Amino acid sequence: MTNLELAWALAEMGDLLELKGEEPFKVRAYHRAARSLENLEEEAADLYARGALEEIPGVGKNLAKKLAELLTTGRSTFLDNLRREVPPGLREMLAIPGLGSRTVRQIHQGLGITTLAELEQAARERRIRTLPGLGSKTELAILRGLEMLREVQDRVPLGVARPLALLLRAQLLALPGVVRAEIAGSVRRGKEMVEDIDLVAAVEPDNQVAAVLVRHPQVKEVLAREPDRLALQTNLGLKIEVIMVPPEDFPATLFYATGSKAHRRALLRLAAERGLGAADLGLVTPRWLAEEEDVLAGGTTEAPGKGGGSHGEAAAAFATSGATAKEDTPGVAGGAPGTGVPPAHAGAPLTHAGTGTNAREEHAGVREPVEAAFYQRLGLPYIVPELREDRGELAAARRGELPHLVTLADIRGDLHMHSRYSDGVETIAAMAAAARARGYQYIAITDHSRSLTVARGLSLEQLKAQREEIARLNEELEGITILAGIEVDILADGRLDYEDEVLKEFDLVIASIHSGFRQEREQIMARLEAALRNPYVDILGHPTGRMLGRRQPYAVDVKRVIELAAETGTILEINASPERLDLNDTSARLAKEYGVPIAIDTDAHDPHRLADMEYGVLTARRGWLEPADVVNTWELERLLAGLKRNRHGA
Repeated sequence: MTNLELAWALAEMGDLLELKGEEPFKVRAYHRAARSLENLEEEAADLYARGALEEIPGVGKNLAKKLAELLTTGRSTFLDNLRREVPPGLREMLAIPGLGSRTVRQIHQGLGITTLAELEQAARERRIRTLPGLGSKTELAILRGLEMLREVQDRVPLGVARPLALLLRAQLLALPGVVRAEIAGSVRRGKEMVEDIDLVAAVEPDNQVAAVLVRHPQVKEVLAREPDRLALQTNLGLKIEVIMVPPEDFPATLFYATGSKAHRRALLRLAAERGLGAADLGLVTPRWLAEEEDVLAGGTTEAPGKGGGSHGEAAAAFATSGATAKEDTPGVAGGAPGTGVPPAHAGAPLTHAGTGTNAREEHAGVREPVEAAFYQRLGLPYIVPELREDRGELAAARRGELPHLVTLADIRGDLHMHSRYSDGVETIAAMAAAARARGYQYIAITDHSRSLTVARGLSLEQLKAQREEIARLNEELEGITILAGIEVDILADGRLDYEDEVLKEFDLVIASIHSGFRQEREQIMARLEAALRNPYVDILGHPTGRMLGRRQPYAVDVKRVIELAAETGTILEINASPERLDLNDTSARLAKEYGVPIAIDTDAHDPHRLADMEYGVLTARRGWLEPADVVNTWELERLLAGLKRNRHGA
């Protein structure tokens, strides 16, 4: 057995022990040893051969015996017994995203639930919230997860696919015979909805990729098993494809598998126009040569967004993306798409601008030179994966006008988050400390307004107490400034939840719709226009109200919202929550061309969710946004000056 398989077995033991109610320190011991095995450079089988299993961090005499049995027999008597003792339904519940062993055990002990059917019934009857520490959000997560388990969906949100892709990549790299492995496809390009997870692995002939991955605990079915390709389906219905190639074919295969198909074909057409073939670019793998043959035979589809008019490329991309009332996301500020950025910095990567390293990809070990040579042979600068949609990026590259994209390193603060005052789970001080640890200079606490009772919206008395606490914390804390904000509800009749006399006292105001989603477009737009024209509304939050994979946008005219934002000087939000990504990439790009400023905000309800900023930045990059377009890349003084101007209707 490989280290990875041993780690899976120990992790399952820990989960099942926790489901049984075993002492926490014992559970932690199994999980700690599992993590050690995943990161172990030497094979455990070799350690066993020389009697050194206890040299593995976290592995004592007891766990060493269990590992020895697994290594010699391929089975574990202890694990088999645990599987018999724990109701199968409880193990099945662990497949539900976000539902861990502790929560499953609590539900089992508190409500006597042993099957998925009983769990669903309890969630629908709102009985889960009667248990300590669990609430309506847990019930909603359970129902969502069960729906995903039941229905093999065509697409899942990036926030579901990307963590699994990162896990799979790390696990691939732990396998013998794997020289390199990277995420490809729509996950690498940062698309908001993903059909499958694509990975490319550079392997040696004696690799164990297929033999191990078919036994992965999250794999439900093996769809295809070929010498150079493995197709799997997870318990959630998500498809995984792993392409295995010799190391020398890795760069071209990663380039091909990253896509998009439209970008690949446009690249091949451009090469043909210049009298070059795929082989001249170094793209000599069978997949590239087959695609070239099809392109030259006339099997092409003209891409959207050709040309270079002021609103041409973004408007074309916006129109073809279906960014209507059924699919939307926010816009951005600042200058026009080609600002003469030097080619060396064009399409700058996710964090380290101009260094040739995409930080999202740097985490995965990918650096620009892997694919840069293919572009260079066409006389083009490197084009980052997020732009590879054939929405004018090749034309911009030819003109030397690729945008210098915003990166995580550019973000100086987060302007939308919640605390215990409303429906957040942490104190303001804890949120500020977490933000400071991320290197932020400022945050805005924007709890819910009074009408949103389900989220414990703040009364006028609570607002006063909160502002006093923020003032005190600003005196005590060093290295970060807390802005006193509010997420004010746009009510069904178009009024804001607080009067202007109250709103003007805040440092920052976000206005959002949280109810009346089924109103006709005329009513929705009247509500949004009233908010946008209010002199004390600085930001329009999650402008379309969509929840990816769960709720369609309300009947909003996104282009009109962008026009109103440009007219009134209101900032539009890219809500970075992976469930929202609202505005979307095409709307953000259109907003940029209208000069509308953008705030990338996490809407975090706990410190961990501050990390969702990465998803918002990915969306912004797909929308061609540069640092100047995003207000929370600005210094605090500039940001505050802009907000004051907006509030005074300048």
